[in-house]
Amino acid sequence: MELQPIKTKRIYETIVEQIKNLIVSGNLKPGDKLPSEKELAEILQVSRTSVREALCALDMVGILEVRPGGGAFVRQFNPHDILESLSFALILQKEKIRDIMEVRRGLEIEAAGLAAERATEENLAKMEEALRQMEADQAMGAPGDESDLKFHYGVVEAARNPLLLRVMNTIYDTMNQTLRITRNLWLTSSTPQRLLEEHRQIYQAIKSKNGRKARKIMSLHIQKVLKELERIYS
Repeated sequence: MELQPIKTKRIYETIVEQIKNLIVSGNLKPGDKLPSEKELAEILQVSRTSVREALCALDMVGILEVRPGGGAFVRQFNPHDILESLSFALILQKEKIRDIMEVRRGLEIEAAGLAAERATEENLAKMEEALRQMEADQAMGAPGDESDLKFHYGVVEAARNPLLLRVMNTIYDTMNQTLRITRNLWLTSSTPQRLLEEHRQIYQAIKSKNGRKARKIMSLHIQKVLKELERIYS
């Protein structure tokens, strides 16, 4: 007799599977609106965080369209692709985010130091605008992924190294996707406020032309993000 190891599923994966089955069976059709996060949490007897993780995964692979303040809707899709798409998202999402964070660590720590030496007034103004947008996003309860990416792109741009900027442009789309995923997962925690404060500290170090401090704060910032991601995906 040969026994197989038991693989436990995270709660959000079970929610994804239920929604997937409703779509495949035709009980949910393209254009249909799902119950609200609160209603789904009550129906499934799980936390709203788990519901948000499931909706985020489904949105990432194009099965759902999650509209801020408007709910989640079933998109038009090819039924033959749904199983493969969901499997890809759930299996590779964790590794993809870890990989991109490792690249960011190597790229952005040095970029922060160079930016402190080379940033122009125009560079600083772009970072300030990103911080203002981040504050506005937080006040509205929005994820803030676009303003977050805008700030980090501004730091690399301020390093004024064309090769660093080229690498940043290469991973820009992947960074955008991973930031959207992680920022949505963090909406219900205190993390957004901490992230905003860390971005302010990075900006102040760059503005004061303190390269050593800018590198240190950027390094701590990325380490904390990695630690938070490990907690979410553990």
